[in-house]
Amino acid sequence: MNNDLKYDAFGNLDADYYVEKAYELRRQYYAQLTKKTVAGVKAFYAKLTANRSMKSAQPQH
Repeated sequence: MNNDLKYDAFGNLDADYYVEKAYELRRQYYAQLTKKTVAGVKAFYAKLTANRSMKSAQPQH
């Protein structure tokens, strides 16, 4: 049996430790998700503005 669990001073499973680990994993996940979302939005607007700048670069008479 694999017993790599963390226990507190009283021999109980250290729930606070595992709750904090879960918060840490959630923060990492949301940080990655935010980075991907920001990169996607920037790429979308960069493509959108690149297409528009080509049209507006032509001289208008």
